[in-house]
Amino acid sequence: GPQLSSPSRGSHPLLTPSEESLLLTFYCSKIPLLIGPHATLPRCRRDAKVAASASLLFRRFYLSNSVMVHDPKTMLVAAAFLASKVEDAMLDVRYLEMGTKEMNAHVPVNEILEAEVKLLKGVDFDLLMFHPYKMVLSYTEDLRTYLKSEKGRGLVTQAGNTGGSNGN
Repeated sequence: GPQLSSPSRGSHPLLTPSEESLLLTFYCSKIPLLIGPHATLPRCRRDAKVAASASLLFRRFYLSNSVMVHDPKTMLVAAAFLASKVEDAMLDVRYLEMGTKEMNAHVPVNEILEAEVKLLKGVDFDLLMFHPYKMVLSYTEDLRTYLKSEKGRGLVTQAGNTGGSNGN
């Protein structure tokens, strides 16, 4: 269970690391509903990279900060806003505010903007993110090209004749 207290928190119970991790996982699961291809509010629909970047920024922030100090709901929206800028898919911050209303978790514009500054400081202004999207697309395209070639078709035919077994 949670620790009983700490001098700085008074009588408020503390979260264990596993409880904090569970809370962050819950909030990360809400990012695609706020921003991304399946966002609840159509104006907030962006490429999947934006949602992935928002998740990465959100998790990176909480590597050195606590949910007991910084409200994850507000930081989540700030991460979505910052990710939209980083991925060149900018949207008006008021649309994110509307998106939070749609999710019944309203975060006003002024709180989003304040949290964005905290987020930037919390990630030490490191906005470089690596995603597998381009690499995965490149690999699948290479595989498609190879399978269309004579050598690739021969390999598929050969695997089909052996039933896909490895000889055991």
